[in-house]
Amino acid sequence: MADTSPAKPILKNQVKLVVWDLDETLWKGTLSEEGITPISENIEMVKRLALRGIISSVCSKNDQVRALGALRDLDILDYFVLPSVSFQPKGQSISNIILALQLRPSNVVFIDDNPSVLAEAGYSCPGIVCLDSPRELAALMDSPFLQGAHDSELTRLQQYRLLAEKHDLKQTAGGNDESFLRQSDIRIEIDFAVEENIDRVIELINRSNQLNYTKRRIETEEDRRSLLEDLRAFGFNAGIVRVRDRYGDYGIVGFFMTLATLREYRLEHFVFSCRIMNMGVEQYIYSYLKRPQIDIVDPVSNPIEPYASVDWIKEGSGSDVISTLRQYKLVVIGGCDMLQLSTYCSADSSEFTNRQQNGLIKRLDDPFLILDDPERVQKSELRPHIPAFNADEMLTLRAAVEKSDLIVLSLYRMMEINYFRGADGLTVRFDEDAVRDILKSNLALWFVRNFNFVLSTSEERNEIIRLVLQKLASWARPSTRIVVLLENIRKLDNKPDERGHRQRYNEFIVNTCETLDNLTYVDVNAVTRVDWLFDDGFHMRREGYYELAQAITRVFDDSRESH
Repeated sequence: MADTSPAKPILKNQVKLVVWDLDETLWKGTLSEEGITPISENIEMVKRLALRGIISSVCSKNDQVRALGALRDLDILDYFVLPSVSFQPKGQSISNIILALQLRPSNVVFIDDNPSVLAEAGYSCPGIVCLDSPRELAALMDSPFLQGAHDSELTRLQQYRLLAEKHDLKQTAGGNDESFLRQSDIRIEIDFAVEENIDRVIELINRSNQLNYTKRRIETEEDRRSLLEDLRAFGFNAGIVRVRDRYGDYGIVGFFMTLATLREYRLEHFVFSCRIMNMGVEQYIYSYLKRPQIDIVDPVSNPIEPYASVDWIKEGSGSDVISTLRQYKLVVIGGCDMLQLSTYCSADSSEFTNRQQNGLIKRLDDPFLILDDPERVQKSELRPHIPAFNADEMLTLRAAVEKSDLIVLSLYRMMEINYFRGADGLTVRFDEDAVRDILKSNLALWFVRNFNFVLSTSEERNEIIRLVLQKLASWARPSTRIVVLLENIRKLDNKPDERGHRQRYNEFIVNTCETLDNLTYVDVNAVTRVDWLFDDGFHMRREGYYELAQAITRVFDDSRESH
């Protein structure tokens, strides 16, 4: 004879929430009639689930005061988050619980002894797992989908209680998300010490789905090693995000990693815990990073920019020394490494660094970007065909300098000899690789006919840099601080000539800074650890740029206090 009994439910996803009916389910009897008899195995199962980080809630048609009182008498009320006790349809009530706790039905189990109610829940919450008895849940307790994560401190329970409290307050406020968020006093802290928190970062990458926009999992030891290598590599910038508000501290809830190259600026990782869903944190961080390119891997629960603007989040403690500059306008001029420095300094920065033009490197740390006449550059017939600044970039730079609060300069590359004068009478500094590529291309003959190498001494190039500093100082407001970075002279024992060139450049900058009131310098050798340097002595790991940003912030703070 064929077996006609219903098939046993099969768990297909991690269980994050169990919703319990009360009468004849959690306990024996009906609360409104003959009274109830507690079922100790069920009470212990609720506690066991909590120790695994799996949350419980209640959906019961009962008198709310009596039901919650009974749970309190059983010393179990605090284990239930957002209990729904009313005479409303259970399907909608369960849907509301799932929505408020920012979960998916596929991660939820509902237990009820009434088949029609189970059918209603399945209809209202497609994907939910419905059981008709706690015994079915008990039989599944060894399933890998019910193991959760060890949580002896019940931190996950507390986090969901905070979500529930916020949901209740939002309902009281009329359900207006933005007004509620503005009174929540949300604060974030961006921490660049990623390696110290690498286990939590990997857990976040692997476990988060709803707000994991890139979904690049770290599943093997090789993946882990690769991530650590990227964290130390030039061009990558990574940080963890902590969030707290008036309702509690959510801890580490986000991770980002960007990669800046000459060709692109993109997000390699962009992931957040669902605990901060609908708070605007994702958009705040995306704006903080200046909206890099991102290839979003669906599904995600929120668009990356769900709000027109986020004005209710502030930066919290722990990064105060960096946060000082967040509200000020910054201009940076230098090589591509200045992009990493800029990230740690200001959310409002204009960057004049290396760029791409027709597949070739265009250097904006060119003194004639500041010294030349934009009208002459605009009229040049040669300029559109070479990787060099244009008139629009010149005008953009001047406008940015005139509005800036702080200017940070890395000008040593201007001491290199790759200067050429064109038939248009204009001088330009080419990137060495760009010259090499041009001479190997079909533009080689044209380039040789139209450009001549400019021979100059170190003293002449020093004078060009001095004119650059004078010009920038004349454009800037009197209150604007101009910081020139000295060059690294460490790790150059095997390059004594290069070390000598950099030492002489540093001495020149120090002497020049004494002649202009709003000009100062920061010695990279004194404020960053040598451990962060790569072998060429030009580039650092991200920790070095973080330390450098701190030093620049202190200079900026001191100058503001003196005024």
